[in-house]
Amino acid sequence: MKKRIFKGYFVLGFIVILLLFMFSNVDAQPDVTHGKQLFTNRCAACHAIAKDVTGPALKDVDKRHTEDWIIKFVQGSQSVIKSGDPVAVQLFEKFNNTIMPNHPDLSNDDIKSIIAYIKDEGARQAALPALPAVINDDKPYAGKSSVLHQLVYLDIPGEHRPLNLQSPFVLLSLAGIIIALVLCFWVVVKTYDILERYQKSKE
Repeated sequence: MKKRIFKGYFVLGFIVILLLFMFSNVDAQPDVTHGKQLFTNRCAACHAIAKDVTGPALKDVDKRHTEDWIIKFVQGSQSVIKSGDPVAVQLFEKFNNTIMPNHPDLSNDDIKSIIAYIKDEGARQAALPALPAVINDDKPYAGKSSVLHQLVYLDIPGEHRPLNLQSPFVLLSLAGIIIALVLCFWVVVKTYDILERYQKSKE
């Protein structure tokens, strides 16, 4: 009886040890939510998903580099650069020798979660509908009216747009208007002066 109980405990213990061994060798699945939090706190100041900022865009980073390379670079970028790694050196020089802070406190699983978030966010952005191209169809006002009317934007039907102020014709027209106003002002002042003298001469 005791032998049977002993055998039962032995088999149970063996199964427990085997299960623990199996689970200890299974890598933790990357956590996208945790990766997003880490990316926001550690990476977003210098990196974006789809565009270069202080550092390179990170979209498809998992396709450009191996996971092991990314982990080593994140934990100690300068060590990888100083080792002469050609890819690391090229990135360093491309971004004006900007030193990326080391993150030795981030575990391999932390960095894998960041990679998972980058992949997830990159796929999400790629699935968004493309924005329509902005077409600048502004044309100078071509209606039959005076230059003054053409200089003023009128919200009326048809192709009515302000004139291009970089056009020599428009600039000359503006200069002519300004000169005409100055001459008018001069004539008014001169006329007032003549009238004032005439009044004094009569006295």
